[in-house]
Amino acid sequence: MSLRLYLIIMSLVSVCAWIAWFIVVHTTDPTKSGFLGFFLFFITLGISLLSSVTLFGTLMRVWLKKDQVVYRHVVRSLRQGLILTALFLIALILSGIGLLVWWVLMLLVLIATVLELIFIGSTELS
Repeated sequence: MSLRLYLIIMSLVSVCAWIAWFIVVHTTDPTKSGFLGFFLFFITLGISLLSSVTLFGTLMRVWLKKDQVVYRHVVRSLRQGLILTALFLIALILSGIGLLVWWVLMLLVLIATVLELIFIGSTELS
């Protein structure tokens, strides 16, 4: 798959996911929808964030680092998008149930940072 086709597909996924999230936000009553409403909210938000962060990361890497293989840019951007999206969604869930305090957020950021450093270290060795 070429970079151009990947960017087009990822852009379409991102736009569709954001539209789906806006539809869920504007049509779902959280007091009446129960688990399904929250599930749809978090799934659509997660896909939207993941696709947008990955797309933005890939574009920035390709624009700034033209000397590297494009496949590595995509893999790194996807990995970092997954970590950032998971960090954001976990923080949002914890905030929703009243458990997000500053030290928990710092712990989540530290875990995400260590996870990324482990991935960077393992790819540098291979």
